[in-house]
Amino acid sequence: MNIFGGRNGLAATILIGAAIVGSIGAAFLLDAVLPDSGRAGNIFSIIQSFVTAVAIVTAGLWAYFRFQVFRTLEPHLNIGQRITHRSLSESYIHIELTAILHNSSRVGVELERGVAILQEVAPISDSEAESLNEEALEDDLAPWISWPIIGRMQRVWEDPKLVVEPGATHLETFEFIVLKWKDQSLLLYTYFYNADAQRHPEMKGGWSATTMYDVFDRSNGLRAEEVTNGEDA
Repeated sequence: MNIFGGRNGLAATILIGAAIVGSIGAAFLLDAVLPDSGRAGNIFSIIQSFVTAVAIVTAGLWAYFRFQVFRTLEPHLNIGQRITHRSLSESYIHIELTAILHNSSRVGVELERGVAILQEVAPISDSEAESLNEEALEDDLAPWISWPIIGRMQRVWEDPKLVVEPGATHLETFEFIVLKWKDQSLLLYTYFYNADAQRHPEMKGGWSATTMYDVFDRSNGLRAEEVTNGEDA
C-alpha cells in the first residue's frame, strides 16, 4: 500500500516534512543563541522534541490507515439498477434502465458524465459463443467477454455538474428500443464519472454497476433490481 497516495497522504507528507524542518530549524536557532555550556543539554532537548514529533505523526498515520479515520471524507457512490421492459410491436421492445445513485459518504459527489451500455448476451449461435470465449481467454488485458453492444446512451453535465449531496439519492433513467428475440438475455452496464478526479487525478475515476437481465423470464413491465458497487480508479 502506498501510504503517501491521495490528498490525505499528501497532507501527511507535508506534516512530516514540517516537523523535520521545524526541529532542524530549532536546533540551529538554539545553538546560535545559547552559550556553549548549555549546548549539550540543548541538543538533547532538540532530539527529544524531534522524536516526539515523529512519534505523534507516525501514530496519526497508523490510526488513519488502521481504522480509516478519514475514509468517510472521500466521495463514494452506491449504484443500484432498476430495469423494466415492455413490448412495443411484434419486432421491438422498450428497455428502461434507471440508475439509482446513492451518496453514502459525508461529502458531496460531483458527476460530470454518465454512460449506459446495453449488450446482448443471448440468443447467439454455438460458433459465436465459442469465438467470444476464446477471445476472452486469449486477451489477458481484458479478461471478460465482449458481448455485442446494441445500445449506448450518455448524459453530460458540464456547468453545473450533477451533485449528489451526502445521504441523498438521485435517479437517472436511460431508455432503449431494441429488436425482440426469443430467449433474450441482456447485460446492462452503467458508469458515472467522478468530476473531482479531473482536479485530483489520484482520486477514483468513477463508479459502475452491472446487471444481467433475462427478458424471457420477466412478465411485461416487471421490475428487476440489483446493486453492484464499482470503484474504478
